[in-house]
Amino acid sequence: MKHLRMIAVLVLALALFASACSDDSTDTSALGLVNEGTLTVCTDSPYPPMEFEVDGEFTGFDIELMRAIADDLGLETEIVNIGFDPITSGLAMEAGDCDIAAASITITEEREENIDFSEGYFSGDQSLLTTSSSGIAVLADTAGKNLGVQTGTTGEEYANANASGASIVSFENPGDLILALTAGEVDAVLQDIVTNGDAALNNADFVLVETYTTDEFYGFAVKEEGSEDLLAAVNASLATVRDEGTYDEIYEEFFPQG
Repeated sequence: MKHLRMIAVLVLALALFASACSDDSTDTSALGLVNEGTLTVCTDSPYPPMEFEVDGEFTGFDIELMRAIADDLGLETEIVNIGFDPITSGLAMEAGDCDIAAASITITEEREENIDFSEGYFSGDQSLLTTSSSGIAVLADTAGKNLGVQTGTTGEEYANANASGASIVSFENPGDLILALTAGEVDAVLQDIVTNGDAALNNADFVLVETYTTDEFYGFAVKEEGSEDLLAAVNASLATVRDEGTYDEIYEEFFPQG
């Protein structure tokens, strides 16, 4: 009987210990999620290698990093492809379409008026992509030619400020930029280096001719007010994912070295 009582005490102690450990973990019920137990993520796809689809499934650096953060929080992940403007305006999150957005969103003061950002997780400068036969070697060579940009992006802002004499053509969908360059509708594309670099790597006719250091950092976005607990939890998990090496593993998958 004494042995049975001792076993019962040990079982109770283990249960209390487990409960205490559970109390130290993130209480996801307090995060105000659209769907309990699931982190619903808005994105703007395709934007390879950051977000794109393979056989109907979303993947890419942004998406897999977001999944790793959700896993650390003990959450499932659902991806919603909704477009860039509803994300950067904050409408997607305010409408309850998603909890957070992962769409290679550069952190800017202007955007912070509408949305709140996580810690920066990726550095993304601007770049100029063209074709080998275009005769374009520097941004000044786009004068009198069509220069493609994505609407509402820092690439568009950079082009407006620096591409003197170019006819700037804006596209809603980032994938349309590469299609337009392939079809000859534009002579060059100015956008984040990660996407232009991926296009140059996968098309022998494309040439990445210039990069522009802009000290830009991507952040995950939540609604401006009411998601403070979620943002704190995401930042904590982002730090954990970095410390444990998962970030580096995801980076190597989409940006292999050598």
